[in-house]
Amino acid sequence: MENIFIHESSIIESNHIGEGTKIWAFSHICNGSVIGKNCVIGEGVYIGPNVLIGDNCKIQNNSLIYEGVILEDNVFFGPNTVTTNDFTPKVDGDWMNDGRFRKTLFKKGCSIGANSVIICGITVGENSLVGAGSVVTKDVPNNCLVYGNPAKIKNKK
Repeated sequence: MENIFIHESSIIESNHIGEGTKIWAFSHICNGSVIGKNCVIGEGVYIGPNVLIGDNCKIQNNSLIYEGVILEDNVFFGPNTVTTNDFTPKVDGDWMNDGRFRKTLFKKGCSIGANSVIICGITVGENSLVGAGSVVTKDVPNNCLVYGNPAKIKNKK
């Protein structure tokens, strides 16, 4: 791992961090995650096991990205963005094998506004924008603006 900045307070378990990436204070990057080139990972970010993050992504402070999430290139997460991966969360059961675990895909160039929650199992389309404070429960088409709780399409770019 060359030409990367990792703040001394961060916990880095992954060996797959791209050149030019910066990881700020108190972030935790779990084993098996892959982070592309020229990314910025803000303070207090959690990136779970086996998360895939493309090149030139920016993940702002205190965001939570759980296993099963994929970010393509040039994706922006505003502060406090939360992803999920258990569609019907509960204490008991084998959530990874009983149909509750779902993957989520963020397509190239999409942006997620601050304090948004993304329910697992959806795709956020290319160049789409999720407004701040939204709860996204369904797929977002390419080139759309969505916001609200639940997030609804407001216009197509």
